[in-house]
Amino acid sequence: MSQHSLPPGLKELLNELESYAPAVPDEITQYAMRQSGYDCKDVRTVRMISLAAQRFVAQVLEEAYNTHKLRQMAPAAKLKEAGFDPKDKRELLTVEDLQKAMEEYGVKSRRPPYYTAPKTQ
Repeated sequence: MSQHSLPPGLKELLNELESYAPAVPDEITQYAMRQSGYDCKDVRTVRMISLAAQRFVAQVLEEAYNTHKLRQMAPAAKLKEAGFDPKDKRELLTVEDLQKAMEEYGVKSRRPPYYTAPKTQ
């Protein structure tokens, strides 16, 4: 398919990708692509993948933040039981918040065996 037969919106997007600088640098995206067996020289394709990765990270962080907010609304006794100070109102995302958010997108993670369990009082 030549670029002349592309829909108008796609032509504009491809043209904008040539000058767009995504948050994930081209070199990092190209490295990840080569690690998975795909060597791409088209900068527009690389930047489209970088943009998709940026969107994925933003969605996961938003989900982690929502998980954090739900945890903050838990009763004080439950927060204390889980090892949190109910009076502490700082915006602090935990690994557990991130793990729950990642599970929403099908990514499972576990702590390495050398981590210790949280202290119980």
